[in-house]
Amino acid sequence: MTADHTPRGTVHTPVSVRPGAAVAIALLTFLLSAFILPAAVPDRPTAAYLSAGLIGAGVVFGVLLAADFARAAAARRAGAEVSGITVGAFGSRLTTMTQITEPVAAARVARAGLLVGGLGGGALVVLGWLAPGGAAALAGSVGLWAGGLLLLLTASELLPTPRTGGGRLLAAAVYRRTGSRERADAAVARAAVIVGWTLIASGLAVTFLTSPAGLWVALLGWIALGAGRLEQSRLRTNRLLAGVRVGEVMGPAPESVAGWRTVAAAVDEVVAPAVAASGRTVFTVVDFDGALAGVVFLRDLDAVPLDDRGLTRVSKVGVPMAAVCLTTPDELLTDLLPRLAGRPGAGLALVVDDIGGARPQPVGAVGHMEITKALAVASLRAAVAGAHGGAGGPGGAGPGTVGRVPDAARPVD
Repeated sequence: MTADHTPRGTVHTPVSVRPGAAVAIALLTFLLSAFILPAAVPDRPTAAYLSAGLIGAGVVFGVLLAADFARAAAARRAGAEVSGITVGAFGSRLTTMTQITEPVAAARVARAGLLVGGLGGGALVVLGWLAPGGAAALAGSVGLWAGGLLLLLTASELLPTPRTGGGRLLAAAVYRRTGSRERADAAVARAAVIVGWTLIASGLAVTFLTSPAGLWVALLGWIALGAGRLEQSRLRTNRLLAGVRVGEVMGPAPESVAGWRTVAAAVDEVVAPAVAASGRTVFTVVDFDGALAGVVFLRDLDAVPLDDRGLTRVSKVGVPMAAVCLTTPDELLTDLLPRLAGRPGAGLALVVDDIGGARPQPVGAVGHMEITKALAVASLRAAVAGAHGGAGGPGGAGPGTVGRVPDAARPVD
């Protein structure tokens, strides 16, 4: 489980090691000691192969961790707050409390990690190539293998996709030339789609003509293609919803349920009447002093066995506030969507009167239905505006105009 990680303290950046890291190191050690090293340097003791394999796996993870330390230093110079580095089954991953949105700063962070990974891999390959024979041959093979793997990982990170260092470098280059963040993101998305199709075609050709290893290239292309298409979809959504604020599309505020009441009492007193009257499927949970404690869904209440509903508290089956996204009516919907995706547990965002207040009160909610309806209305209005020759045509509206939807027609969840 990811919660069972072991914290490791560092001078500047905390590091968390998850159990998956031990599994990955063990797997790499096994591959090296059982197959790769015996084939490259035969007739060595089993203990030597195991020791060399463990050292090789440790070196790979060490360089990956060093690359993330370099990214952390660059992120701090860019003004971001670094929360830590997580070492898991697929290497290490840097997490920040604040997202770096400026393309040039994001490129500097990506460049720092790519340089460390590339230089580390290149140095290991050179040392392995120059290693003399005899007793040092095993160490040379470890260096060649570890360095080659690091160079391969660096090359895959250089692919121009929205979530890779190569994509951030491309976005920064386009942003410097055009000054447009949207054009930079669109260029990365197009490049990811082109590279994805190219890798898929190349991988399939290699698979059918020479070796099944081409499937890995095709898989990498499929991942790049998916990331590019997802980014293009996000950009289309942002264009349609440009200028639309949460207050224009939000549904009515959910009714409140006391968290200390039993599920049976809550269903009889609040939930059943609300469902019969308006079809509500989500409710806010409040604590003893009336403060928001989370949300609870009709499906979660219904999932409680009948025999337990008289004993189970609503707070036990609800989603806590830590997993609920809060917003205000004035926030742009395009700014809310990434935050809502980062907290999928609740499946909706509560709209409150004052996020920074001592006791914010819900004034609405935005869920899948509201977002889907906003996109549909924006698409229709953009089509009508285009038919009239532009966003300023008679009776038309630009892509950023959605219009207020009546409360009765705006279901939540």
